[in-house]
Amino acid sequence: MQHWLFGIPVCSEIPVVAKERVRMVVRRPHDRKQQILAAAGELFREHGYHNVSVAQVAAGVGITAPALYRHFKNKPDLLYAAVNAGIESLYDRVAGSEDLKSMIAELAVSVSRRRGLSLLWQREARYLPDEQREEMRATLKSAAARDAALIRTERPELDEEDSYLLAWALIAVFNSVSSHRVSLPRRQMELLLAELAERAVHTELGHSEVKVETPTGHVPLAMPRRELLLTEAIRLFDERGYQAVNTEDIGEAAGTTGPNVYNHFDAKIDLLIAAVSRGGERRRIGVAQALAAASGPEDALSGLLAAHIDFAINERHLIGLLISELDQLPDKFRRTCEQNQREYVALWVKMLDDVRPGLEPATARITVNAALTVVENAVRIGRLRRRDDLPERLFEIGSAVLLGG
Repeated sequence: MQHWLFGIPVCSEIPVVAKERVRMVVRRPHDRKQQILAAAGELFREHGYHNVSVAQVAAGVGITAPALYRHFKNKPDLLYAAVNAGIESLYDRVAGSEDLKSMIAELAVSVSRRRGLSLLWQREARYLPDEQREEMRATLKSAAARDAALIRTERPELDEEDSYLLAWALIAVFNSVSSHRVSLPRRQMELLLAELAERAVHTELGHSEVKVETPTGHVPLAMPRRELLLTEAIRLFDERGYQAVNTEDIGEAAGTTGPNVYNHFDAKIDLLIAAVSRGGERRRIGVAQALAAASGPEDALSGLLAAHIDFAINERHLIGLLISELDQLPDKFRRTCEQNQREYVALWVKMLDDVRPGLEPATARITVNAALTVVENAVRIGRLRRRDDLPERLFEIGSAVLLGG
């Protein structure tokens, strides 16, 4: 028997086959956790830990926030894992290096390809819980100790303290590329970073006896109240990060209450503005004095380096704010501070060009940033900071990085 469908005869005896339901199975990528860590690390570096949500990290790998929690119990746990993954990715590559030169070459390759890694442990790790932050510091100290051992293998005349200082100088050279966006062709960048690191670790250090000072209290309590509040705010913002500090914390550290802060500052942000303004002004004064006393280009560059070391040693918490907290400032003031920082580096580049004419501008800027970072990192490491000969040793290392052997 026939029926008609759209003018075409069809046989009614043709059986109709029901469509089977097909169940789509979406398999979870085997490296999902690594994808999450990579996305989290990139977002934390670019925007800051407090400005990134778990949902944003999840979206970066195409999953939901609840799915992310199958891998990490909370946001601090994710930050801790991202920081550790960054450190491990850098140092696992060099773990098998048998000599200093090959280790430096491997680090140069790794860092030039992943320039922002050090921002995670320099800036964002402050937001970790105390226990995890101490674990991370122990990991970094262990890495520095391994580097120091390799340095002593090549330079057996060095004692443990000097080799440890040079190890941190080596790390600082590689950390420096995370603080700017100046670039070169990849291979040229790798060779320059390796050369700057070689200059640091082969610095001829003076032989004054190293005395490690015993830490003392950080603030004299006889300060006027406003000054004490600002001093404690600067310290807390540097140690914990601006976002993690409230006025109650500042008041308690200054021996008063949180509400009393508002008798001296209208808002918490005003403390940060006052702190950054103070840092910029003190640095400007040091520069002006160094240039006024200079008798020529080499003297000017040496004076700038000595002034920067003096500023960093005496104002290490202000240095920390100038490095890590400018993005917390109101836009107009932040742009002014960033312009001041660019002009500061440009002054160094000009002085370096006067002493070493013919350097490519990008090479000069990368070199200057490396020397500045050696100083700024060293004063923030307790074991190094307590050396009473640190100014002289940093001047020697900074000069070697800037000028070569």
